[in-house]
Amino acid sequence: MKTISLILICLLSGFSSDAQTQKIKVYLLGTFHFNQTDTTVYDVRSENHQLNIRQIAQMISDQQPDKIFVELMPEWEKENRIDSIYQVYRKGGLRMARNEIWQIGARVAAGLNHPHIYQCDHPGMYGYHYGMLNDYAKLHQQENLLQYKGKGMTPPLTSLIDTDSLRNSVSLLEYMRWLNSPEVQNTSHAHYINVYPQIGNTRVTEYDSTYFLGAALTIDWYRRNILIYSKILAQLDYSEKAIFLVIGNDHVPILKELFNGNPFFEVMNTEAWLGRTTIKSD
Repeated sequence: MKTISLILICLLSGFSSDAQTQKIKVYLLGTFHFNQTDTTVYDVRSENHQLNIRQIAQMISDQQPDKIFVELMPEWEKENRIDSIYQVYRKGGLRMARNEIWQIGARVAAGLNHPHIYQCDHPGMYGYHYGMLNDYAKLHQQENLLQYKGKGMTPPLTSLIDTDSLRNSVSLLEYMRWLNSPEVQNTSHAHYINVYPQIGNTRVTEYDSTYFLGAALTIDWYRRNILIYSKILAQLDYSEKAIFLVIGNDHVPILKELFNGNPFFEVMNTEAWLGRTTIKSD
């Protein structure tokens, strides 16, 4: 009986170990919003940009993701029938829609013959919180802090250069590699946690409605990303080997942190499949 018990324990341990090692690979691509650029200056539908977008889509397709997630709210599905629009895309429509949802997300999904495209966005209140913060800073001589001119603050690299000029001077692929570099993403994430929480009434013994006003912005930003992450989990059955998400670049660091903390997932190094940028950040 003891021998049989030991065998069962070994077998169960083996199954548990195998299940634990079969992690779902997570591919994250941070992006700028293609449809928010001035088309007279930068239009992703141009021949050169389309070539780069096809290259990026192929790089993603090569990873064989089982599900493609895009920055749209699934709650809108019933009203806007996004999945029905995706079926139009699969038949050749919407190929010149400028949004990265269609240019990259739908392109990859259709190329892999996926029957559906998955949505995971959730609204936040960044504009509301930033407006409150900006008004407070103007009235209380804290505007310099919003310009990252304070102690213990990390200015995001995207604020230190003219990103429009950079984007116009390099290929779209190279710009995307730069956006997804650790230097850009780390400084972007850092400013949410070391700039905003220093703004507002930070006198810890004098609580009022403006007490750590900037921290409320950071809280809301984390809340939004945690809910995006939760919406992705809700659409998995854990038979997937890999998933892919294309989303605004500032979202990536928190989502990466969340997936890395979940033992059922493995976040893949973006530089390993997209390539490393040659743009110098210093």
